[in-house]
Amino acid sequence: MNLRAKRSGFQSAWCHSLAGKEFCGDTHGLNAGKITNFDVVVIGAGPAGATAALALARNGFAVGLLEKAALPRYKTCGGGVLHRAYQLLPPETETVVERSFHSVALNFLGTDLNFVTTRPQPIVHMTMRADLDCLLTRAAEKAGVQVIESCPVKRVNMQAEFVELVSDRENFRAKFVIAADGVHSVTARTTGWSELPALAPALEYEIYLADEDFARFSQQPRFDFNAIDAGYAWVFSKRAHLSVGILSTRRVCADLPNKLADYLRQIGLTRIQKIEKHGFLIPLAPRREPLARGRVLLVGDAAGLADPVMAEGISHALQSGRLAAAALSECRLDVAKASATYQSLLEQHILPELRAGRFLAKFLYHHPKIRRAAFRAGGQRLCEFVTDVVMGERSYREAVNQPANYLKLLGRWASRASD
Repeated sequence: MNLRAKRSGFQSAWCHSLAGKEFCGDTHGLNAGKITNFDVVVIGAGPAGATAALALARNGFAVGLLEKAALPRYKTCGGGVLHRAYQLLPPETETVVERSFHSVALNFLGTDLNFVTTRPQPIVHMTMRADLDCLLTRAAEKAGVQVIESCPVKRVNMQAEFVELVSDRENFRAKFVIAADGVHSVTARTTGWSELPALAPALEYEIYLADEDFARFSQQPRFDFNAIDAGYAWVFSKRAHLSVGILSTRRVCADLPNKLADYLRQIGLTRIQKIEKHGFLIPLAPRREPLARGRVLLVGDAAGLADPVMAEGISHALQSGRLAAAALSECRLDVAKASATYQSLLEQHILPELRAGRFLAKFLYHHPKIRRAAFRAGGQRLCEFVTDVVMGERSYREAVNQPANYLKLLGRWASRASD
């Protein structure tokens, strides 16, 4: 599996060419000197990247996992791990779970529409992403992955027989690259993919309160409509503080900070002792091209695989990381087969669900009158259905692909209303 120097690909002799080892040679005009060689380099130590790296290492490949920051590092994210995602995580994940909830609330602010769903198993587990990502990365490291921290990748160059990655510290070569470097993916940008077509701007505040106020919001997570146009707000309770946020599914959304400030006042969250503010973007649709090209595969947010209904990305990040590793393992790093294999696996397991989710999200976020009427007529049933989806028991496809299904009829009504 090791990449060996060939006359057609290299112009000078190499000191050493074993995977994971340093060797010397002509760097084709890049930072001269140090180059490290792997079978696969994974860029980004989030859930998608760490999961892919772990699976590949267990299959016997030499894997490098590059992370631009030193771990643990803060990651802007609500930190809610849905049951469907939690099932994909290793058992030791329980050590970084701050709270687990069997009930979740959905409210329409300013109305009498309030719903709660409950399940015997936790619907959502609350984590801090710094802790979760670090745990997954250390698990990959124990399996043999070489983790290289504080190493931002500046450029990715695809060659006929390898991929070269340029960083400030050193350069790397690999037969394949898995790009898990997020919504602002350097890999996708420098290797020719188009921009992500749909981005949701979001704000998240980490809020610390007095014990009395914290207790009022710590019983169950809540999602609130009517806090912002074409989006929602949320409150997630962690061990000793709240993660509160707001997002809009419209790419251009003015005044998010004031919208979130209004939301905090509306729900009575005013006596704040400490607050940390963060902004981010959530990809609500995949890139338009296939998500594998030559020796590069995109996963997670870099591919644009967040759930378009809930704007949640961890579930498909984990799943896509597994699929990318499975594709490379199945084809044994055969470049002629890898792209088609990965794209086929995505078409089987993720992309149809995203298409169905975008269909449902249209009426949920962009037709408020129909949404209000639908929830007034059958809101509890709708909430139970979405809860079944996040539990991994049902799918959006199930709703959309059945012509008589009430959810599809609601979508048709939404389409007609927009004509």
